Amino acid sequence: MHIRPFLFFLITLTPAPLLFMAVVQGGFWVPCALIYMTAFAAFCDEMFALDFTQSGDSWAARIILPIILGVTHFTLLPLAIYALGATSLGLLTKTVLFFAFGLFFGMISHANAHEMIHRTNRLHFRMGKWVFISMLFGHHTSAHLLVHHPYVASPKDPNSARFNESFYTFLKRAGVEEFRAGLRAENARLQKRGLPSASLRNPYWQYCLGALATIALTYSLLGFKGVIAYLVLSFYAQSQMLIIDYVQHYGLQRKKMGNGKYEPVSPRHSWNAPHWFSAFMTLNAPRHSDHHASPAKPYTDLDGFTATAPQLPHAIPYMAAIALWPRKWRTLMNPRAQAWQDR
Repeated sequence: MHIRPFLFFLITLTPAPLLFMAVVQGGFWVPCALIYMTAFAAFCDEMFALDFTQSGDSWAARIILPIILGVTHFTLLPLAIYALGATSLGLLTKTVLFFAFGLFFGMISHANAHEMIHRTNRLHFRMGKWVFISMLFGHHTSAHLLVHHPYVASPKDPNSARFNESFYTFLKRAGVEEFRAGLRAENARLQKRGLPSASLRNPYWQYCLGALATIALTYSLLGFKGVIAYLVLSFYAQSQMLIIDYVQHYGLQRKKMGNGKYEPVSPRHSWNAPHWFSAFMTLNAPRHSDHHASPAKPYTDLDGFTATAPQLPHAIPYMAAIALWPRKWRTLMNPRAQAWQDR
């Protein structure tokens, strides 16, 4: 196995045993996963400018790793809910575990599910869809494919952050509008096939009933506290998914042409990041321009477009932290976004 696919396996899967040991053993293990996905990742990204783009690829990274990550997700999610909602762990321990599990689900599980819903393979697609459903975010499957990709960097896409829009305003807006936009798109698709919006072929039935069934199962096994832990953890994971959208598309808009349509999507309509560690950790999510240019391209083949696409000054996890401070974010990103809009 070449070094590059090996690093995809190593870097994405390392938090799983750390989280497991944190719940089972406690003590020293509790902060390890959180430190790994935050401080350690930032250190590796900022201190070592490594390039693995020519280091080989393998079918295992494309086919097997997404399945392993999906199984890992469905193993860690009940463990997280149990640890947070049904154990006598201390408040500090639960707080650290909450953020660590939330980051894993919101960054790594999200990146993997996103990869799988773009696959034509039914196993990959269905697993990706159910990863989102398990985080009460199933509608993202439809909204991402039917709304975000066709209308990215335009007012029609709720997941493209507007210029000067704070993350908190974006979170409130996109959190609601994405659900509605995906539902409208699915209804329109059913109408073209001569089916009513209430047809059982509408995947929103799966998204909503799947979420309710998961909540009911959690209540039956772990009671009210388990449900509260599940809901709060899911909301935090969703906020991590949305903050990645915020960072990757902030302030970039496609021009509207004379015929009323928007210019074609190009590399300059997504922010990219050349930082190697976070790229491995999130299955090349920072190479976002190439993903929008070729949505079906496997994550292992994505190009960074370093010469023709806007580049973030820091890695995506680092930028996500800055986005929580709107004044600092605008000072850092507004001049960059304006410069790309003026080109």
